[in-house]
Amino acid sequence: MYLESIPLFYELNTFSIIFRIILALLLGGILGVEREKKQRPAGFRTYVAVCLGSTLACITNIYMCQALNGTDPARIPAQVISGMGFLGAGTIIVTRSNHIKGLTTAAGLWCCATIGIAVGSGFYSGAILCTIVLVISLKSLTIVDRRFSKFNKYINLYVECNQTEFIREVLQYARKNDYNIYDLEVYPATNSTSCYVMFNIKIRNPALRALVVEDIRQLKGSHLVEEMT
Repeated sequence: MYLESIPLFYELNTFSIIFRIILALLLGGILGVEREKKQRPAGFRTYVAVCLGSTLACITNIYMCQALNGTDPARIPAQVISGMGFLGAGTIIVTRSNHIKGLTTAAGLWCCATIGIAVGSGFYSGAILCTIVLVISLKSLTIVDRRFSKFNKYINLYVECNQTEFIREVLQYARKNDYNIYDLEVYPATNSTSCYVMFNIKIRNPALRALVVEDIRQLKGSHLVEEMT
């Protein structure tokens, strides 16, 4: 709370405006770099733009409050928060196998906007602390996800195959081992592509994940088997 107690940083003046914009650039850039490394839909430039835009919106609202007495100081920031829903929705993708991707990116953009609002409002310590915690969370939770995947009984598979032969074989394999198959989707062969199927198979012992994938690779009719994460 140190910077917030210094009038030069807290009051709206040329120095504080420049400081807030530069700080928004740095904090948004830190978040953007973390997402860029993972090849996410919204990367460095998107996060910087969101953080800068929300910061300027907040600064503008404060300026309007000082220029026009009685104006609501939270009016524009509130619109930024609700408007982020449209940008965040654009990063969410439903794959052909009905898997949803981009939720973390969308949530990160929303949080980045709130960080920008905090910077624009002069709440520097909150913005900096939230950025640090968010970066640590994004990095550490990725490790946690990988650790917990070892205990996941569901295996999501993509298989290029001979349609009739492979489906018969995989159904027999699942029945023989008391496994369950869910969301089986078949995409027949065309002139330019071979037949491929995508499905989830639920096994009893997560420790056997690698063995099950290898067993399915050995089934008749399978040409290429990949586990999707």
